[in-house]
Amino acid sequence: MIRERALEAFSNLLPAEERERVDAYFLADAGLGTDIFGLDPQGLRVGYGLAWWLHEHYFSVRSEGHHHVPERGAGVVVSNHSGVLPFDGMMIACDVFRRRQTPRLVRYMVDFFVYRMPFLGVFFRSIGQIPGTRGNFDGLVGEGHLVGIFPEGAAALAKKKEEHYQLRAFSHGHVELAARHRAPVIPVGVVGAEEQMEMVANLKPLARLLNLPYFPLTTTLVFPKPVQYRIRYGAPLEIDPAVLESIDVRRREVARVKDAVETLLRDELDARAAEEGKPT
Repeated sequence: MIRERALEAFSNLLPAEERERVDAYFLADAGLGTDIFGLDPQGLRVGYGLAWWLHEHYFSVRSEGHHHVPERGAGVVVSNHSGVLPFDGMMIACDVFRRRQTPRLVRYMVDFFVYRMPFLGVFFRSIGQIPGTRGNFDGLVGEGHLVGIFPEGAAALAKKKEEHYQLRAFSHGHVELAARHRAPVIPVGVVGAEEQMEMVANLKPLARLLNLPYFPLTTTLVFPKPVQYRIRYGAPLEIDPAVLESIDVRRREVARVKDAVETLLRDELDARAAEEGKPT
């Protein structure tokens, strides 16, 4: 009963053309009404209904460079990460789903702590987001999906105000996996998430007790401010397959991806400042 009411409520948030977009999404049914990773049509409708409303009305998302996201085939979507709670991933996934002619779902690699939380792990699977394992990545890319990765890791969500729009070190896994599957990396710069929530403290003892990477105390509890998101996609990067054999090449390619994200981020910050009449 609760599931049916949620489905109806969130479906009603979508205009007719967006409901048609959800219905048009190709789901390879594994025989139980879901794909092999757990995505189900009703979960997608609920998740997209909420994300679409936030994207359209709450965060008023602006984006450009959608043509860089391939219409078909595998790809690795890599962006900066911030904002205390991961609304940035939700907005990127919603934006790609909305803006490509053929709806494409970015399937994010999610930290395991999410799947230890009651109900949340089941919900994440139902909307297509799965635990970040090498096997899951291989399976998604092998099926031709877009896979989302935040190389700064979940800890980047807890950036302090003085760290806003400063990238932390990128992990290496995304370039290794992209090279092994010959999948392009699509760099993305996101502006706005940094300002959506202000973390005044990280309650580390409580985080350790709950086995979480951090436990934020914010000025707005779990509710983000209605800041405007700006998303900019960059040209796909082909990763040198030598990353699989050389640590030096791997470091170089990680730096190349990070530089691409940094450039997109700075360009979007400059564009926002110019519109607001502020010095860049």
